[in-house]
Amino acid sequence: MRPDIVPGAVFPDYELPDHRGKHRTLSELQGGDPLVLVLSRGGFCPKERRQHEGLVHLHREMEVGYCRLVTMSTDNLLETNEFRAGVGAHWTFLSDPVRKVQKDLDIAEYTDPHHDPMIPHTLVFEAWPACLQDLQWVLVLRPADGGGAAP
Repeated sequence: MRPDIVPGAVFPDYELPDHRGKHRTLSELQGGDPLVLVLSRGGFCPKERRQHEGLVHLHREMEVGYCRLVTMSTDNLLETNEFRAGVGAHWTFLSDPVRKVQKDLDIAEYTDPHHDPMIPHTLVFEAWPACLQDLQWVLVLRPADGGGAAP
């Protein structure tokens, strides 16, 4: 992860196509609510699929608390829709097949050159007034094994 992405910093407001092909910004998706952003390896990964099956149950609780959930992966639009439908998700999935976010955040996973995914991260953004377009970064969680990060 880029060294300037730390708790309290402003996170880039990426714009990517959602699972319907509509271009969406992270700030638009967040609105004034807390947001959990899952940077995913993609639907090809059995671990990601299992995690997202669990997120289906968590998402029900998040909605009650006015918290938004977004998944972003390097899958193309077809793969994104297969991933979303396959796990039974009802939240927004963003597609980044050109790997704009992976490159910008420096989170390429070097262990899988065939799929060229990003290292999985979960980011939590605090509720932020809708009139402020910048996303406020709060927390980053990563796999204990480093998730394929370069040594």
